[in-house]
Amino acid sequence: MSQFIANLRARREALNLSIEQITDALNTRGIAVAYQTVAAWFNGSRGSRWKVDELRALLDVLETDLDAMAGNAELVEEPIAASVAREMRGLSEAQQQAILAMIRSMRP
Repeated sequence: MSQFIANLRARREALNLSIEQITDALNTRGIAVAYQTVAAWFNGSRGSRWKVDELRALLDVLETDLDAMAGNAELVEEPIAASVAREMRGLSEAQQQAILAMIRSMRP
């Protein structure tokens, strides 16, 4: 199994989402996929055949991004941490450093 698939599976488990819940969430977003297709994504049997809109929607449901799942960034396990990481990407380097310093100062 690829690192990408392993990260997708770990992310799904961290969010405690079932294949059925993910399938429903994708269908709600207008991505018509079958349960079997979603299950194949998580067991790696679908290979590298991804439609861009399906992958984007899946990453949205998993509250993560391609960099994290591809192993190019630290895997964010918690939903709030994932939201913070997403928000931070829109800030300048100086703003990110200021927020990181503030967070570090809050630790006991």
